[in-house]
Amino acid sequence: MELQDVILLDLFSKVRHHADPADHPASSSQIAQDTNLPLPLVLSLGQELLHEGFVAISPLHHPPLLYITIVGIARAKRLILTTPENRQTS
Repeated sequence: MELQDVILLDLFSKVRHHADPADHPASSSQIAQDTNLPLPLVLSLGQELLHEGFVAISPLHHPPLLYITIVGIARAKRLILTTPENRQTS
C-alpha cells in the first residue's frame, strides 16, 4: 500500500461517521502521529493527494488541516473493499 493511501485511509477513518465527511477536517499532525510518519512527509504526501483531488488543505491552521473530498471518500471506500488488511476494519 502506498503512503498516500495510508494517509487517505487514516483521514477517512476520522471523519467517516459524519453525515458529510468532506465538511470535517483532521489535523495533519494527528495523522502523522497515527501513521507514525514524520509531519513533513505527511504534508508532502498531502500535497500530492491535493493535486490528485483526494484532499483539500486548509493553511489557516498550523499545522494544516486536511479535508477529504468526495473523490477521496470514493477512493478510501475502494481501498477498504480491495485491501485484505482493511476489510476487517470496514
